[in-house]
Amino acid sequence: MERIDKSLVYAMESAIIDWSHQIQEALKKESSEPLLQGSNPNPKVELEFWKNRCDDLECIYNQLTTRKVRNMMELLERVESSYIPAFKTMLMDVEAALTEAQDVHLRLTPLKRRLEDVERVEFSEVKPFLLPLLHVVCLIWVTSKHYNMPVRIVVLLQEICNLLIEQALVYLSPEDLLKGDMEESLGKVRMVLGILNMFKEAFEERREKLHMYYEPGQEVREWDFSSTMVFARLDTFLKRLEMVENVPPVAGALRWAQELRARIQVPFDHFRHIPHLCLDSAEGRRVIEKYEEMIQLLDRYQEKLYADWSQTVSEKSQYNLTQPLIRRDPETKLITVTFDPQLVSVLRELSYLSGSRLGAIPPTAAEIYSSKESYRQLAANLELMGNRYNKVLKTVLEVEYPLIQEQLWDINLKLKKAEETLNWKMEGVWDHISMVMDDVHDLEQRIQKAKNNVEEIQTIVGSWASPIFVRRDCKRESLLSLEDCQDRLERRYSLVRESGQRIHLLVKVRGDLLQGFVDSS
Repeated sequence: MERIDKSLVYAMESAIIDWSHQIQEALKKESSEPLLQGSNPNPKVELEFWKNRCDDLECIYNQLTTRKVRNMMELLERVESSYIPAFKTMLMDVEAALTEAQDVHLRLTPLKRRLEDVERVEFSEVKPFLLPLLHVVCLIWVTSKHYNMPVRIVVLLQEICNLLIEQALVYLSPEDLLKGDMEESLGKVRMVLGILNMFKEAFEERREKLHMYYEPGQEVREWDFSSTMVFARLDTFLKRLEMVENVPPVAGALRWAQELRARIQVPFDHFRHIPHLCLDSAEGRRVIEKYEEMIQLLDRYQEKLYADWSQTVSEKSQYNLTQPLIRRDPETKLITVTFDPQLVSVLRELSYLSGSRLGAIPPTAAEIYSSKESYRQLAANLELMGNRYNKVLKTVLEVEYPLIQEQLWDINLKLKKAEETLNWKMEGVWDHISMVMDDVHDLEQRIQKAKNNVEEIQTIVGSWASPIFVRRDCKRESLLSLEDCQDRLERRYSLVRESGQRIHLLVKVRGDLLQGFVDSS
């Protein structure tokens, strides 16, 4: 064996150690690092990470496989260096990471166009682009061999949430939200709430239908992670928006004015107590003048806002309270409660303003506010009754309708008063509504129990469909296994007898329920 300079071997082995440290640092990097560090990256950061990782690893791999490096390895093999296995392991790690990065980069690339669609439109127009965006995410999960892990897909979904929050904030312009027209600002908040909640619903829908993206016979990997992991920040944002919305326009504007006044007043009070500061100068007098002018403007703004509200609140409230309790859709025949959102807004305004010092609450409005709990209970019970009534209309079968026709006609007759004459101000409304509620509840419960009985009977009969005898080794070409035929027959007869008794009981109960419809009519 030829003599090899030990210093050259030492230099080569040292180089392997240095490369190993540098490459391990590169391999350990994850796209989730910005999230873990507390920042709120959008999906473009994810795409850029995997593109850069792909480029970097390709460059490292090319360097490790150059002729110069191969010559070094041949030399170290000749001296049986203990660092050869470490180098080979390092090269395999780089190869595996490069394969992973190339796969992920390829699968994430179609997402770029969908993200650009979301970014190029105003947030109020973004809804049609959200489902296609989630569709691509599902395809990434199904087709990528290396990205179909919860830890990675959750990061991507969190980043999409961050993008939607960014876009929503640009649309809302928080610094101007309470300065502009209140109705317009409230409309924007509700628009954002609707879009973000729709995105959450679309996510759950895609989660449920994820199996549809797989080919027949392909193993299905579900999104079995908690949605809280995806929507933690988005849910916090939604709660803040809902708070801006549970705050009524007038009360919100008054609070904004009060907070702005505090931001001016508190620093100025501190300013006055600074020793050796002379305000008895041209500049000092100008500061005081501007301060007093701003305070007066805010006071006049609050007084005018409150006065305008006081003049209209009684009229609006009285009109809404004289509306019928329920409204029926002429086509579907379904009913809805008519507790007007404007009246809800008035009650919220009164809740916020009752403790303010801006002036006396108008007597009519104060009377309404004192009865808010009665209105709340009546509206809640009407809503419950309406849901049950609508459920009956939606679920009753054509063959079942003649059985409930008389009872339903009687209920409709009682509801007609709530549709035409009964309003929120009338006395004795609760007594009438409670009787109708009982009738609707009784009808809905009877129909549901009868349907449940039929479904149970169908399930019982379906259990008889399995074959009594099976073939040996479960093979189609094998003969029937008859060794335990008597036991199998006895077990099946026993099952049918027991099931038959249960079916007789269910039929009797169903008969009693149906007789109840006849008796009640």
